[in-house]
Amino acid sequence: MSGFLKLFKQKLNPPVNPTTSFAGKIVLVTGANIGLGYEASLKFHRLGASRLILAVRNLPSGQAAARKIRSLSPGTGAIDVWPLDMLSYPSIQSFAKRVSTELPQLDIAILNAGIFSATPQFSDYGYERTLQVNTLSTVLLALLLLPKLRSSKPTPSSTTSLPVLELVSSGTHVMVKWDPELRSSSTPLSLLNNRARAAQAAKTTSDPTPAKKQTYAMNLYYGSSKLLLMCALAHLSRLGAQDVLVTSVCPGLTKTRLARDVMRWWLIPVAWLFYTLFGRTGEQGARTVVSGVTLGDEARGGFWQHDILQPTAPLLDGKQGRERTDKVWFEIVDALRRDVEGVMELTKGEEGK
Repeated sequence: MSGFLKLFKQKLNPPVNPTTSFAGKIVLVTGANIGLGYEASLKFHRLGASRLILAVRNLPSGQAAARKIRSLSPGTGAIDVWPLDMLSYPSIQSFAKRVSTELPQLDIAILNAGIFSATPQFSDYGYERTLQVNTLSTVLLALLLLPKLRSSKPTPSSTTSLPVLELVSSGTHVMVKWDPELRSSSTPLSLLNNRARAAQAAKTTSDPTPAKKQTYAMNLYYGSSKLLLMCALAHLSRLGAQDVLVTSVCPGLTKTRLARDVMRWWLIPVAWLFYTLFGRTGEQGARTVVSGVTLGDEARGGFWQHDILQPTAPLLDGKQGRERTDKVWFEIVDALRRDVEGVMELTKGEEGK
């Protein structure tokens, strides 16, 4: 019951609505056509962003979102809708190249696009789709955008804030439970992926009692995808060094369409009641996304939730946590370099190794 009480208190105490001006800023938001991404984009436009890039998989939906933002916002900034498929490395590379060549600068990049899967499905690169989109593809896009963000750093005499790379994470990364095998593994990404494949295979067998490792728990994979992303955050922050502020946020339990692919007809009324009682609105969740980019150096490599910089997740804390963070980072980079040329070059120059 304490968990429900905590959620209810969070609903009654939404984040502060940011009022910072983004005049003169070019802001990029992925997954910007619906939900949290749309609401954050609307806020940025209302707060004066000079140019807004809506990165979307579905162009007609993105164009409809742009029209809606223009109709609701008093802002006069330009709005562009660019295609981005987070399940396709070529699409991610083309998008990043377009950012590099067509934008005069990039001040803020919000990597919000994510998925929540009910069953084990796999990308063209062999990874379970939640791990693919929420971890691998997000890290790849971050690596590809960092050079443009670095080059947008203001001059020493300028009062303009640093460029910001913000990863939209989730509080589930703090709560996710890893069994001893996962905790001790030097390759947790591969282990999770192999278990998902085993779960997929188990569905086709007549064995009525598949082993625990052959079951697919969607909450485990979503939470783990965000935990792995937080491991990458530490290293991306080093790559950003003093030129780019790399940080992460969580909007809290928010009424969005993230879980639309897992919703069954009989769950719809239950979910409606749950989110009505405990969920923040998309607008309230977007407050955290926007306020996260207004923080200073204290947010570097941090996790912003409920208007507070939260402590490190238990699985990432202490000596073992730091070792786990390093192992995961090297595993992510190794997975990406197999399919994307030039990844190793993008990871050079980390400070504090």
